[in-house]
Order: sequence, then C-alpha cells, then structure tokens
Amino acid sequence: MKVEAQKFVQLTYELIVDGQLADQATKERPLGFVFGAGVLLPKFEANIEGKEVGDTFAFTLTPEEGYGVSNPDMVIDVPTAAFMINGQVEEGLLVVGNQIPMMTAQGMHVLGKIVEVNEAGVKMDFNHPMAGKVLNFAGEIVEVREATDDDYPHSQCGGGCNCGECGGD
Repeated sequence: MKVEAQKFVQLTYELIVDGQLADQATKERPLGFVFGAGVLLPKFEANIEGKEVGDTFAFTLTPEEGYGVSNPDMVIDVPTAAFMINGQVEEGLLVVGNQIPMMTAQGMHVLGKIVEVNEAGVKMDFNHPMAGKVLNFAGEIVEVREATDDDYPHSQCGGGCNCGECGGD
C-alpha cells in the first residue's frame, strides 16, 4: 500500500537543524498521522507521497517550505506587568531563552521565547522555533494502512481543546 490521501502512515525520522539532531521518531515510538489531513508540513508530505513500507527518505526543506522565514513583526515588547501574579513575577520566569505560553487578545494560545529582559519590559519572539531554519529529514516508512475515524486529529482530543475541529471550547 502506498502513502496517499486518507491513509494512516507511521514513520521514523531524524530532523537535523544547524548540524544538530533537533527531533526524532524511532521504530519504538514512530510518528503516526493521516496523510493529507493537514498535520504535517505540505512539502514533508510531498516528499513521502507514493512511498511504501520499508522505503526510506531523505530530503531538505528550505525555511520557506518549512516554518517560514523569521518575521521581525513577531518580536514584540511585553510589559513586565503581563507576567505578574498578585503583584509578583515568579522567580526564574523572566530568563532569556525561556519559552512561555501566552494568550493573544483574541484568546489564541501562542508560545513566545524571551530574547531580552530590561527595565522597560520583556522582548519576546513569537516566531515558530524553526522559522528561518533549513530542515534536513531522513527516515523510513514503517506502516501504511486505511485510516479510521479514530486516526484523525480531531478524534484524539475528545473536545475541549479549542482546535476548531472537534467542537471543543
């Protein structure tokens, strides 16, 4: 069976970024997803389409094909008061490099990385951590089968996730 739309696929991979192992899925813990359901980067899927169990792959995605280029408009200053609870900032929270979950004015959850802390506030980068990076993937297809309803992302959350797919709130 070939990797194509509406098929459940499990694969192994190593992701190398800047010469370092950034992520991986092993045979013991493979990545599983429904092909074409919008779970993976479109160019990732394009590179494995048509492959079968046992086939290997190796490809490189440019920043534009991956998570985009870094957008300077996504680096913003946040007042220190935004991090206060009962007038205090938790010890060790505002440290350069920390990633902090935040919420937009529209209620969307975003992850921001602290890039600078100063008296005026905190400079945070809300770009995807892999934005601007060249992504080098290599791996193997370990399973391809017909997808079931339980394989789709919206059936994994059971509601309440705010994903828009499952009616959760």
